[in-house]
Amino acid sequence: MKVAFLLQDTRTLYGAEQATVRLVAGLVAAGVDARVLLLRETRLGPGASPLAEALGRVAPTTDLPVRGRFSRAAVAAIRETMARERIDVLHSTGYKADCHAVTASRNGALFPVVSTVHGWLFRWNLKERLFQALNVAALRRCARVVVLSDFYERCLRRRGLGPLQLARIPTGVVADDVVPRAEARRLWETPGEPFTFGLLGRLSQEKNVALLLAATRRLARDLEASPRSWRILIAGDGPLRERLRRRIARLGLADRVELAGWMDSADFFRRVHVLVQCSRVENQPLSVMEAMAWMRPAIATRAGGLPELVQDGETGRLVPNGCARALAAAMKECLVAPEKAHAAGLRARERLEREYPFERMVRDHIGLYEAEAKG
Repeated sequence: MKVAFLLQDTRTLYGAEQATVRLVAGLVAAGVDARVLLLRETRLGPGASPLAEALGRVAPTTDLPVRGRFSRAAVAAIRETMARERIDVLHSTGYKADCHAVTASRNGALFPVVSTVHGWLFRWNLKERLFQALNVAALRRCARVVVLSDFYERCLRRRGLGPLQLARIPTGVVADDVVPRAEARRLWETPGEPFTFGLLGRLSQEKNVALLLAATRRLARDLEASPRSWRILIAGDGPLRERLRRRIARLGLADRVELAGWMDSADFFRRVHVLVQCSRVENQPLSVMEAMAWMRPAIATRAGGLPELVQDGETGRLVPNGCARALAAAMKECLVAPEKAHAAGLRARERLEREYPFERMVRDHIGLYEAEAKG
């Protein structure tokens, strides 16, 4: 079985990119002949790409230069590679890759195209709405579309994709590869460490970091006389970093909140007791799954696919989207009863190992490819 992956070089390595790298590595380990075609925008000029480097370590990777939004040269290169290498299936990810993939395949006449939807922002920005519409049009022409959560499956059903076209394959994780149990327990067993809430991800509008700051301000006022030591760690980079830095100073939270910039997830979770995921919309965020591996409960908004990952009262807490008061109350519960937060983290690890096995994800993808190659 030969499979080519087509995706845009975002020059980032956040959750969706990491999930794709892990999938490619898992397929190669399972005996699939996989390679990567990477759309690289020439307008960005030269520069390092963590995504390209990570993909190059797990599978042969070929750059396809792209000028502008769409490249006929890239389409021709994809088509030529698929024919020359006798590749069975093209697996694309992202709107730009999807549009190039279905065009290169002549709407599936030359070879089947499988796509994975990692999520949209659902903002009312006209340009983003246009890109989303183009993406949906391309997805309708794919042989199969992989969805990670029930939320996005229902979303795509409403946009005209049929139930037989959609394949629900959640991201799988090998918990022990993320962190051994002994290391995951270490923070909980270390006395004297300040109780730390953490947010990990791109600092952009959809992550709604401002909600965490508003909840932190409420919590600081509520616990002003408390001797309990606690702090906030925000890790990641993005367009809102400077604005967030100014807001932290304006709210008087500089001694409480650390804006750390990009951090390796292991370094992040070694310091964090509870993950806060206060996004406006999410699919199946890798940060939450890694928190589960690290035995960290998550406080998450009822947004997108988050309620499918976080079990309210069992592996974490769910709060209304955009409600700082509810988020602050959930954080206070963790501070008042850290033993309950610890127990929730243990249950999160057990649920991850039971319901999101990496081997099943790889096996389901291989079955999907084989069915489309024969069809």
